Amino acid sequence: MKTNLGTVSIYNRVTGRDEDAVIYQGFDAQNLAHIETRWRPMFEERRVEALRIGASASDINAEDARWEWGRKMLAAVREPFLYELFVLEVAAITQAIMLVRKGGEKCFSRHEEHPRAPLIYVDFLSTAPWNRPRMVAQPVYAGCGRALISTAISFSFEEELRGRVGLHALPGAEEFYREKIGMTDLGVDEDYSGLRYFEVSASFAAKMFTSPEGGEE
Repeated sequence: MKTNLGTVSIYNRVTGRDEDAVIYQGFDAQNLAHIETRWRPMFEERRVEALRIGASASDINAEDARWEWGRKMLAAVREPFLYELFVLEVAAITQAIMLVRKGGEKCFSRHEEHPRAPLIYVDFLSTAPWNRPRMVAQPVYAGCGRALISTAISFSFEEELRGRVGLHALPGAEEFYREKIGMTDLGVDEDYSGLRYFEVSASFAAKMFTSPEGGEE
């Protein structure tokens, strides 16, 4: 089942104009088809090129290229009380996808502001290969990942978790979460493949979703 959560504006780098993107809670067969028939061939083509020149997956912004989104979608269907899946589309084409976890050991804060408070944990987030710097010469849409992180924060508010969100970042995404989103970098997690752990605190979430006039943006 797929529910329209509303429209956000993202920037088209090619045309220089903003465009409407629709965020959905849930997914359908078309989303998986886009990933398997449009995303995966581009990832594989660039991976082969990278191997030929001795570049790494990080060098071409493709550390997540082999994630099996079909399995993640199945997990969301089988365990709806544990997982929630969101997709972002422009002109009915899947531009980004995110799986969040609503319960379990990962869903407790490490932030000094509210240690062990429950939160929403972003298990996986991917954007389409044609939107990625270093993956393609001319990326198309900017802001897809930011829009889905904002969605995770909104979902945290809906779950009465005050906007708290946590995640482990792949090395190539650390700067995005630290500098572009402004999440708190809580350091390397040796118990999680040495990935760095980031959080959106409740106070930061409140600032993100409150305008200077005091109303919600």
